[in-house]
Amino acid sequence: PPGGGVPPPAERVDFAKWGPVMRQPMSSLRQTLARRMSESWTTIPHVTQGDEADITDLLALKQTYDAAYEQRGARLTLTAFVLQAVAALLKSHPKFNASVNEVAETLVLKHYYHIGIAVDTDAGLLVPVLRDADKKSLLEITKELTAIAEKARNRKVGPDDMKGGSFTLSNQGAIGGGQFTPIINKPEVAILGLGKTA
Repeated sequence: PPGGGVPPPAERVDFAKWGPVMRQPMSSLRQTLARRMSESWTTIPHVTQGDEADITDLLALKQTYDAAYEQRGARLTLTAFVLQAVAALLKSHPKFNASVNEVAETLVLKHYYHIGIAVDTDAGLLVPVLRDADKKSLLEITKELTAIAEKARNRKVGPDDMKGGSFTLSNQGAIGGGQFTPIINKPEVAILGLGKTA
């Protein structure tokens, strides 16, 4: 807040004066998610750069291997390809795989590649972490991606499953829209948001 003071208390609004409402208590998880998203949005500068890519060849490659992956109990997705590419990108550009230590005022360059996967659940957005993405084959990434997303949707992820990520991947392609500004998952410094596949 301006002047380094305490932020003013939230304004109390009586929504019922404009029409019928129903009130539901927020779970402790949803309260934590709201608090952390607000903190991330207000303490980390957000810059959005949008672009488009022709993924015709990638879709053809995926189609070539779909059946083989299904025989091995995995559903190959574009997200798995992106995860593998992101791990390679982070090795090439270490400042994207960094965090700011606000206490020591240092940039912490990480030599591990743990990628958070934003998963939309009934409880809100959860970000379980796929660890050591750089050391996994595409098949391993595909299987683990499915497992951690299912675990998140079933609310079986614990706090440790959602800590230690150095970068997050958020995919909103399923709901449409070409570009969006995802909220950075603090203490990370970057996030990749995927839009619609045409």
